[in-house]
Amino acid sequence: MKKTIVLLVLIGALLSACGKNSAVSPQEMATTPAAVASPQKETASPSPAPTTSPSPRPPTPTAVSLPPYQSPEWFRTSTLYLIFVRSFADSNGDGIGDLNGITANLDYLQSLGVDTLWLMPIYPSPSQHGYDVADFTAVNPQYGTLEDLQTLVDAAHSRGMHLILDFVPSHLSSDHPYFQDAYANPQSPYSDWFVWTNDAHTRYAGFAGSEAMPRFNHYNPEVVRFLTDAALFWLDLDGDGDYTDGVDGFRVDNATFPPPEFFRSLRGALKAANPDALLLGEAWVESPGDLSHFFTDQFDALFDFPLYALLQGNPAFDADGLLAGKGTPVLLTVLLQDEAKYYPPEGIPVRFVSNHDTNRVATEVNGDPARERLAIALTAALPGVPMVYYGEEIGMYGRKGGPPYWDNYRREPMDWYAAEDGPQHASWFMPPDRWNKPDDGISVEEQEAAPDSLLNFYRHVLQTRKALPALQTGDSHVLALEVDVPGAWGIVRTAGDQTVVALFNFGTQPVQATVPDFPFEAPVLVDALSGQQYPAAEIGQPYPVTLPPGGAVWRWCAG
Repeated sequence: MKKTIVLLVLIGALLSACGKNSAVSPQEMATTPAAVASPQKETASPSPAPTTSPSPRPPTPTAVSLPPYQSPEWFRTSTLYLIFVRSFADSNGDGIGDLNGITANLDYLQSLGVDTLWLMPIYPSPSQHGYDVADFTAVNPQYGTLEDLQTLVDAAHSRGMHLILDFVPSHLSSDHPYFQDAYANPQSPYSDWFVWTNDAHTRYAGFAGSEAMPRFNHYNPEVVRFLTDAALFWLDLDGDGDYTDGVDGFRVDNATFPPPEFFRSLRGALKAANPDALLLGEAWVESPGDLSHFFTDQFDALFDFPLYALLQGNPAFDADGLLAGKGTPVLLTVLLQDEAKYYPPEGIPVRFVSNHDTNRVATEVNGDPARERLAIALTAALPGVPMVYYGEEIGMYGRKGGPPYWDNYRREPMDWYAAEDGPQHASWFMPPDRWNKPDDGISVEEQEAAPDSLLNFYRHVLQTRKALPALQTGDSHVLALEVDVPGAWGIVRTAGDQTVVALFNFGTQPVQATVPDFPFEAPVLVDALSGQQYPAAEIGQPYPVTLPPGGAVWRWCAG
């Protein structure tokens, strides 16, 4: 940690000492229907009746007509951190992570360099993952209370951090009282809220064909109002009419299913309440052209699934990607060119290499420490917002398992201690065949004091990104490198007089890579990842760099 702080002080002191950039500005980068579910079981136990807006509440803001792109500026410089609340930190010793556990670890998260927290569903639900919501305006009692959430939000805001919730507008739990009332009852007031496939209303469309998650009918205005009111509720937790003191927005689950008209309406209502509220969409498509359709006036930001597919391949079929040394980095250039062609300038891509639905990056690169570091060095250097999945910063492993646990192996409890036991360590899922074990070197405790640990590398990378505007919002262009063997790739980020050259070796052999026309004059070059200094670089002259397999460098002018 001391090494990181010293280097960041050096960065701040030298920001104004660099030579001018080249007169040539960096070029702009020309950079499923649901199955019919089985009949609902009559024995399903109803959950407490939900409330869309507890009384008294202030009047609902009137939706506004929006320009095509109006993304919150605060998110552009953020680093996103994904938390499965159940697994992160347990504050009361019941083995289940909770909201107070997150509040207690805000100092840890801030030291990591993250400033926006995304919480997986926190609502009452019959399942552990929480995506089958039984009450859209309540907190799962295993996780805490609304007051606990307000405490967390206030504590995060006091640190300059933001918090967004997972929002699930495509479906709900079959335990939800509205669905229970409508099932096998065509006369129910909620009859038209769902997508029935027979006249008796005993068969229906469900998310991924699941009878546990009936689909909403988003063409029903009552459904749109219900979901909109639920979202507005979380923006104004205390009900005082101030929509800026609650959560800061939403990660929207399964954004490919509800129609665009629904998201336009939802976004208009949220922006009327709080123009800085974030709508971040999950649209699992693998081409920039397909993803671009969801930017327009539906979302402020989108997860970059095309980049994920390129870097990680398709883990479902054990198809490795660029991070594992397979494929060619030319495809990364093509991807960024397509993004520049299709994405609107105001749209924000979120760069990630793993999440709660994928295998963890450490597993996909077979525990190669260089490639684990390459992953965060790359996503933090690309234009957009980088995301860290909890535990990724300490190298936690995880791969989807078989029944009955499935994705639980990707969502194992955060390893705070070497012994996997101690205050705040969640223990809800500890099977003998879990991926992460005691004394395996993969814990916060084991890595805190090790200067060269993965945890401290993550801290250094993310804190350095905060200190270098070029890496946050700078212009970008891909470098045309000269190499002795394939595998290297490079990008230039520029903001004002500050330029960072980032080079990466995705290959399995060392690469001698040369930047043929170095883009700026640098009396002294500093590698922002290692802190080492290098001889002067001359503008327009060749600049050679040797990259080991999985190697990464960030070179910038330091005087």
